[in-house]
Amino acid sequence: MKALAVLIVFLVALAAATAIAYARTDVVAGVATITARAARPDEPIALLLSGSTLIVVAGALRRLSL
Repeated sequence: MKALAVLIVFLVALAAATAIAYARTDVVAGVATITARAARPDEPIALLLSGSTLIVVAGALRRLSL
């Protein structure tokens, strides 16, 4: 079951990376502008990724637990 949870997290991360890679350039420029204005530009990204990962793992564990 843990392997399935890890696989799900990996697939979600892969889907997010693919979406970012194939995003329109104006959207990418907008995101870059917003993150450049932040005091610490890496913090919002880290919070988004860690929060998304925790939500996915919690949902997978809830569905797969006995």
